[in-house]
Amino acid sequence: MKVQFADSNVRVFESALYRTTSTVLQTPDLVLLVDPNWLPEEVDVIKDYVNKIRNERPLYLLFTHSDYDHIIGYGTFLDAKVIASQAFVENADKEAIVKQIKDWDAEYYISTKL
Repeated sequence: MKVQFADSNVRVFESALYRTTSTVLQTPDLVLLVDPNWLPEEVDVIKDYVNKIRNERPLYLLFTHSDYDHIIGYGTFLDAKVIASQAFVENADKEAIVKQIKDWDAEYYISTKL
């Protein structure tokens, strides 16, 4: 997975799909992951990086909005505390977002097992 930017506190991962990004920010008190997205192998790379730097700090997920491509990797980080925008929380059609994720997975199912 391409790293678009990296310094001692921030790493921006770029997906092969649509060049969407996922950002990991670390402070002395926490690790923040913004919009974990797309391909299973890419989400695994992000997870491995988060696990490498976490050091017992709490993990927070920040969803900038509720489009399915921004939240598709959520299930990999179930122990994280979630922060969502007001628009995300007030989305009246949450079921449609979940359906989009399931439809995408059904159409483009990718097995990472060889």
